[in-house]
Amino acid sequence: MQSTTSEQVDDLPAIINWLSQMQIPFLLDEELPRPHGNRQGLSYGQLGVLLLTYILTQADHRLCAVESWVRQHHQILEGTTGWEIRDKNCSDDRLADLLSVLGGSENDALINIETVLGLTVRPF
Repeated sequence: MQSTTSEQVDDLPAIINWLSQMQIPFLLDEELPRPHGNRQGLSYGQLGVLLLTYILTQADHRLCAVESWVRQHHQILEGTTGWEIRDKNCSDDRLADLLSVLGGSENDALINIETVLGLTVRPF
């Protein structure tokens, strides 16, 4: 017999779609160096989308809570993004690596990303 599971969808698909339209995954993957070779799974761009989605939906910026949140919303996140999200893909150390690389002073990635995103703002 097949079992049925349910998840609360909320605004997850809308936020993920919005971040994708802003090209967040592409910008992060384009500007940031690739993760360490031992790191398997999601790219920095994909991790960034999941982290931003968590922050926007939960009003919480703690990295340690993201992994359990992803586990709770696993089905809707995979269905919306089309990515294979494994258990440890969103651990706090992986997210910390992303933020360290993004905020590192040795590259101009953050400036380049902010410049591109600034072009998406239109005054009315």
